Amino acid sequence: MSAQQEEETYELEEYWPTTAWLDVYQEDLTASEELSEKMSGWGQGFNGDFVFEINNLPIEENTVGDLPEEVWSALDTGIRQLPDSVLDTVLEDAPEEVQNGIEEREGPLAERAANELLETRIENAPDKVWPGLRRVMPEILDGLLEELEENVTDEGHVYAWIGLEDGDCTGTDTLMELDERDKGFVLTGEYEQWVRLVTGELDVVEGIMSGELELDGDMQKILQYSDAALLMTDIASETDKRFLF
Repeated sequence: MSAQQEEETYELEEYWPTTAWLDVYQEDLTASEELSEKMSGWGQGFNGDFVFEINNLPIEENTVGDLPEEVWSALDTGIRQLPDSVLDTVLEDAPEEVQNGIEEREGPLAERAANELLETRIENAPDKVWPGLRRVMPEILDGLLEELEENVTDEGHVYAWIGLEDGDCTGTDTLMELDERDKGFVLTGEYEQWVRLVTGELDVVEGIMSGELELDGDMQKILQYSDAALLMTDIASETDKRFLF
C-alpha cells in the first residue's frame, strides 16, 4: 500500500448505510429548493413518512477484512507493530473465543492476532471488541461496529425512517423494529438493489413496477409525485458515499 493510500481517511458520515450518512442526506434533501417545490402538498391529509427497508446486508458472509481497506488497515498495522510483550498484555482481557482462535493459529503472535480479528465475520465483530483492543483500533472501525450493533437488526436489515411533509424533510432515524415509528410508506429492497438505487443506476418508479423494489403504501401517490421521488434518488446519488460492502 502506498504512502498516499495510508494517509486516506474518511468520516463516518461518508459510509453508506450509516445513521451519520442519513443525517447528511437529510441536510441535502432540506437544502434542495427543487425538491421543496416538487413535494409541495406531500403528506397533507395523509402520512407521507417513509421507511427505507434495506434487507440482507452481507454481514454474515463478509469479514472485517472485506471492509474497505482504509477501515481495517490501521488495526492490522497497529497489531502487527506491537511487541509480543505488549500484545500479550492487550490480549489478556480479550474474549475467550478470540484467545482460543489465536491459540489455534500458526505463526508469530502478531500475525495470528491480526488474522483472527480480520477474519472475524462482521456480524460477530462487536462481540469480539474489548477495551484493550480499542487502544489500537482506528476510530472509524470502532464507529462502524457501534453502528452495526445499534442500528442493524440480527437479520442484517436496516430500517431508515425519513420524515417528509409538504416539501420538507422533517427528520431521519434508524429503527430496530419496523413499527417503532408511524409511516405511510415502506420501500423494501435487497442491499444490492439499494446500492443501485442510491448510485442512480435504478429508477425508483421502474424498480417498483418491475418488482425489484416493493412498496407498501399508496402507489397512486407515488405516481402523482413521481418527479419528487426521482429527485430524492438523484439527491441520494449525489450525496458523497463509500460503500461498506
